Amino acid sequence: MTVHLSTPHSESPLAESPLGPKSTPKAINGTPDGVWDFASQDTQYATHGLHTYVAAMIPALARTLIDEYVPKKGSVLDPFCGGGAVLVEAIRSGREAVGRDINDLAVLVSKAKTTHVRADEIQTGGARVLARAKEYDGPSLRFPKSDFVEFWFKDYMLMPLTALRFAIEELRDPDLRTLFQALFSATVRSVSLTHRNEVRLRRMTPVQQEYFNPDVFEVFRKYVTLAEERVPALPTGAKASVNKGDTQRLDLSNEEVDVILCSPPYGDERNGVNYTQFAKNMLYWLGYNRQSIQASKGHSLGWGKRERAVPPSRTLLDSLEIVSANPASEREAIAFYSDYYKALQELARVARSRIIIVIGNRVLNKQVLNNGQITVELMDAIGVPLEKCHFRKLPTKRLPKMRDFGAAIDQETILVFKK
Repeated sequence: MTVHLSTPHSESPLAESPLGPKSTPKAINGTPDGVWDFASQDTQYATHGLHTYVAAMIPALARTLIDEYVPKKGSVLDPFCGGGAVLVEAIRSGREAVGRDINDLAVLVSKAKTTHVRADEIQTGGARVLARAKEYDGPSLRFPKSDFVEFWFKDYMLMPLTALRFAIEELRDPDLRTLFQALFSATVRSVSLTHRNEVRLRRMTPVQQEYFNPDVFEVFRKYVTLAEERVPALPTGAKASVNKGDTQRLDLSNEEVDVILCSPPYGDERNGVNYTQFAKNMLYWLGYNRQSIQASKGHSLGWGKRERAVPPSRTLLDSLEIVSANPASEREAIAFYSDYYKALQELARVARSRIIIVIGNRVLNKQVLNNGQITVELMDAIGVPLEKCHFRKLPTKRLPKMRDFGAAIDQETILVFKK
């Protein structure tokens, strides 16, 4: 649904606050009409199915927005690229894809999903890796007890996982090695003792574990077969530009990309989706340590205890007034939205024409924070006006799981800004 903008009739005592936007904020109101829901769409086609990722954008939504707003042969940046949904659809549509993320797993997975590799190379590489892994007779990897890695795996899994990791590291071709590291990561996730399709890690019950005994090599082999079918179908020579990067300090020139399309975090990792927790076991198996993982987390929006200024949003100020009964929550909210504002300023700097943001509301101390409205006001303060707004309904099956971790309530807002 596309909506028109109107001026709210709020008599908020903060209306004259020097922290509010200079112009009158626009109120966005509307309900989903089904056009943007894509409720029955397959989300695992093409290379999307190579590796799951938490809170991923629906591929069909990404493709529709790319076709609508990105020039043919134009460039698309996703500065929160996650599992690479936007980048895959950009590559498949013939656009140039650029991705950034602070999470090392996101960078690895996005690279693997957007880099063309020939079928014969994947087949030969897979056979070589499995053969070498089955010959491995060294010790199995062990992790510091404080990392709780082995808590999520049965003892028999440790040796084949170790063997696969070392066999993959022997691959010389960097693109092939990246692909197989992503397939290995997917294998780690698939054999771990955690419930699937949940926002946070939760261990299987003893009864569930009793019946869960996957063959590690066979799981990996199936991922190789899947990659052999799907990766070669990417456009020949396709390769997205994906690097680790902080959205508050993008390593891109002014107006370097045509369009930015992204779904930023709804809140900080303490009160929202914990991307670090989702990725950490896979990263440990890939060779990362706690220090490097925590260092990356330190760049997430709102992380750290340093004081930040309240960004210019009247809607945010009104919400903070209510949340202020809990000073810790108020500080965390200010920290997140201050960093979010800096990130939006960077997006405005590097985009040439449009910035498209897909975002949902969040709940903090039972107070709903209207992320869509806050984003509009922050972008208005930056000087980039809202062109269009659409609403989409979230799948019902996800709502209880998301609501427990700071997402509210049942829809997302699609905001299209034009410079």
